[in-house]
Amino acid sequence: MTEPWLCGRKYLDITPTQFETRVLDWLRNCDESLTDFSVVHSDTVHGDSGEYEIDIHIEFSIFCGAKMTILVECKRYSNPVKRDVVMVLDSKLRDTGAHKGMIFATAGFQSGAIEYATKRGIALIDVAEGASNYFARSEGVGNISPPPWVKVPDNIGWLQTSEDGTTVTSSLISTERYEPMSEWLRQDPC
Repeated sequence: MTEPWLCGRKYLDITPTQFETRVLDWLRNCDESLTDFSVVHSDTVHGDSGEYEIDIHIEFSIFCGAKMTILVECKRYSNPVKRDVVMVLDSKLRDTGAHKGMIFATAGFQSGAIEYATKRGIALIDVAEGASNYFARSEGVGNISPPPWVKVPDNIGWLQTSEDGTTVTSSLISTERYEPMSEWLRQDPC
C-alpha cells in the first residue's frame, strides 16, 4: 500500500480530536513562567460585530498585569492553507481586540498566507508527523524511515515565518521543544 503524500511529505492522518488535543497540549505547556496563563478549548469570543467561535482562546498577563489575548485556529485541511484564511483570523483579531493570532494546520501554508501572516504578526504552525524532522535532515536521500532506535514524537510543528516574503524560516516545536512558541508569545504585538 502506498503512503499518501502531500507537498513532498506524508499526509498527516490525524483525527480532529487528536489534532486539537496535540495543539492544546503544546499550548498549555509552552511557557510556565507566564502569569495567569489560561487556555480554553472551543470558546466564544465577543467582538464589535458579534460573537465568534474560536478553536482555542489564550489569555495571560505580562508586564506586571497587562492582559494579552490570543485567538487560535486549528485547520485540519488536505491542502495548504490559503491567504484568505489568515485574513479572516486577522479580521477577528481586530474586531475582538485580541492581541495576537495563531493558525495550526495539517497541510502547511501557501506562500501568500505565510507572507500575509508575517506582516500581521500571526503565527503559522505546520503540524506534521514526527518523522518529517528525520526526513528533512536526510533530504535528497529519498523517503526513508528513522531507524527503530531513534525516538521520534508522533507529531511535531514547524513555526513558519518569512521576513522577505520569499524565504521561509521554520522553527521546530515538539513536546520537548516549546521555545519558538514561547518566544513568539512574548513578542510585542505592535
